Amino acid sequence: ADSVLSSAGERIGRDGALMFAIAARSCRVGIRRGNRAVAGPTLVGAARHVDHLANPKDPHWQVALAELTVGLAEDAVHDEPGDPAPFDHLKQLVDELRHDPRWVDTVYTARQLLATDALARGDAATAANHLREVVKVAHEHGSPADEVEARIARAAALSTRGDLAGGEEADRVIQIAVDRALEHGLTDLHVAALVGQAGLMSQHGRTAGALDRCLEIARIAAAGGDGKLPNLGRYIAAVGLMSQIYQNHGDFPSAYRTVAESYHALRQVQGDSVKPMFERLLEPLRDRMGRDRFNKMIEDVSRARRLADELTSTSA
Repeated sequence: ADSVLSSAGERIGRDGALMFAIAARSCRVGIRRGNRAVAGPTLVGAARHVDHLANPKDPHWQVALAELTVGLAEDAVHDEPGDPAPFDHLKQLVDELRHDPRWVDTVYTARQLLATDALARGDAATAANHLREVVKVAHEHGSPADEVEARIARAAALSTRGDLAGGEEADRVIQIAVDRALEHGLTDLHVAALVGQAGLMSQHGRTAGALDRCLEIARIAAAGGDGKLPNLGRYIAAVGLMSQIYQNHGDFPSAYRTVAESYHALRQVQGDSVKPMFERLLEPLRDRMGRDRFNKMIEDVSRARRLADELTSTSA
C-alpha cells in the first residue's frame, strides 16, 4: 500500500481502471493511517481527471469511481463542515447502488460517512436515518459488533434531535444495544452501551436509573476481563461518570463523595498508586465550583461524616 500510495499521483491518468482503483484504495488506507497530506491531494487530483478517463458503464471503472467517491468523503469528514460536494456525490452513489447486493459494503461505509457529516452539520435527523440503514445491514449480515456500534450511534443521534419521539426511540434503541452486546459477550460494547444509556437516562431526569448503569459498569470492571483481573481503567471511568451525573443535577456533595469513597475503597486494595487517577476526577468538579466553594464543601462533607460516625458509636 505504501509503494502504491507514494506513486499514485503520478500513475493516475496513465494506467487503466484497475490501477486507478488500487491507487484510490491505497489513498483510503493512507487516510485511515493518518497520511492525509499525500492521500487527500492525490484523490483530489484524480477527481480532476476522472471525467475524461472513466467509462461509467465499465465494471472496473465502476469500482474505481466508487473507491474515489468514498475516499474523497473519508478525507473530507476529518475537516470542519465546508464544501458539501464530496457528500453530495456520496449520496448519489448510495442512491445508485443501495439496491444492488454486490455493493453492500460500499453503501454501508458510505452511510456511515453521511451520518458523520450530518451530525457535524447539526442534522441529527438525517444522521439517524442513515444509521438506521447501517443497523439493518449489520443485523442482516450477522455482525453483532457492527450492529451494536451502529445502535449506540443511532441512539445518540435520535437523542440529539431534541423531540419527544426521538428521545423515546433513543431509549428503545440503546436498550437493544445493551441486550445485543450482553447476548453476544461483547464486553467492551456492552460497557459502551451502558455508558450511552446512563447518559440518556440522566438527560431525561431518570437519575436513579443512570446511577444504576454506572454501578453495573463498575461491577463489570471489578469482575475483570479474560484474565479475570479487575479492569482499573473501566472502574475509574464508571466512578467519573457517576460523579458527572451528580454534578449535572447540582448535587456536588454526592459527586465528591462518590469519588472520595471509591478512592478509599480502592486504595485499600491497590495502594496509593491509584491516587492520581482519582485526583483527575475531582478537577472538573473543582473547576465547576471554584476552589473556595470546593474546599468548603469538602470540610462540610468531612464534618458530616464525623458527626455520623459519632452518632453511630454512641448508639452502639
